[in-house]
Amino acid sequence: MIIQRDLLDRIKLFIKRNEFISIIGPRQSGKTVFLGILKEYLVNELKVKKHLIQGITFEDRKLLMEFERDPVLFVKSFMPKDTGQKFYLMIDEFQYAQGGGQKLKLIYDTLKGIKIIITGSSSLDIKANVGKYMVGRILNFNLFPFSFREYLSVFDKRLWAVYDENYKKVSAYMFTGKHAGIKRGKDLFYGELLREYEGYATWGGYPAVTLAKTDIERKKILSDIYNNYILKDIKTLLELATEKNLFLLSQYLATQIGNITVYQNLSRSSNLEYRSLKKHIAMLEETFIIRQIKPFFKNRQKELSKNPKIYFLDMGFRNNLMENMNALEKRSDAGAIIENACFIRLNELYESMNKINFWRTKAGAEVDFILHAENNIIPIEIKYSPFTQEKLSKSIVSFMGSFNPNHAIVLTKDYWGIMKKGKTKILFAPVYYL
Repeated sequence: MIIQRDLLDRIKLFIKRNEFISIIGPRQSGKTVFLGILKEYLVNELKVKKHLIQGITFEDRKLLMEFERDPVLFVKSFMPKDTGQKFYLMIDEFQYAQGGGQKLKLIYDTLKGIKIIITGSSSLDIKANVGKYMVGRILNFNLFPFSFREYLSVFDKRLWAVYDENYKKVSAYMFTGKHAGIKRGKDLFYGELLREYEGYATWGGYPAVTLAKTDIERKKILSDIYNNYILKDIKTLLELATEKNLFLLSQYLATQIGNITVYQNLSRSSNLEYRSLKKHIAMLEETFIIRQIKPFFKNRQKELSKNPKIYFLDMGFRNNLMENMNALEKRSDAGAIIENACFIRLNELYESMNKINFWRTKAGAEVDFILHAENNIIPIEIKYSPFTQEKLSKSIVSFMGSFNPNHAIVLTKDYWGIMKKGKTKILFAPVYYL
């Protein structure tokens, strides 16, 4: 089953431009399949002839060797002669290419009428090694595991349509502060959507996991992703410490989602000294396992000096590390799971264009996420409990009193609402519509 990805709509805007395109994301997030989706779009929508599109992978070591020896001649070997039309070359697993950025620059500057689209599973390899040579010549996009929107499109088109309509309301408010069409009260589709959302928050969005038929299959797939990804790819990339160190670090991070990072505790739990610990965390981030967010301060230097929070980029991956795939109703960490699931969605929506922080005071007041959209700061608080009317926590009231944001969001378990406090408008919306 081929599931359409939201990334396609973003890439459509740039497909006719001259810049090359890179698509990076974790292994098993569907990058290879996405290239097939992109090819279908080129053929069916843009009417590009099939012989003008070629797909290869650098897992084929023979092709990789040919590319590394003479990249221009290698690419020309695929291009039809004298067509007068643009040729599209899709290269999967580009991170295996040594000096890939320099070679792409040579191709870009030498050959005309070609658009190269690459994929890779390491942001460190693609962005650093390719980006620094291809400034102004390449556009970067991330492909993550399925979002909840994409997840719904697999199982229930009716609920997908309900989600899509209400997500547009939440999104419009988030980016503009406009709240047209909001009706106060319990969400009509609460029972159906919450059941699906909690399943998504438990098993995550890796395509193979989502499409599996049984929980036994899902557990097996998640275990294989861990064993073949963390223990193989990451360890090999930087010749890191033993598998045990990496496992202990990953598992401890899984227990700490949403908490302030305490490096002393991480070091003790993983048996890694500070420098090695930071190197391991950086690699987990560069390979799309985790993401760090820093606290919000008006003083930029303060923000950089304070300890971050760490979130996982797929909840199935995280819950598998915890060896706990129970339903949320049976879990003591349900609140942390929902908070992390919200972060995953915000990270997708805000990638490359905005910034996410959290806010915490010495007195203990805390707001889960602070978004930066143009000149606005938007506090988002997650209250995963039933509401019967609009109510605010002391923490978000404290933040609004200090920073006077134009608008704020409280994500609830089941409730829609709108209110105003001081100069700030506050939207209450069910968390599954994010």
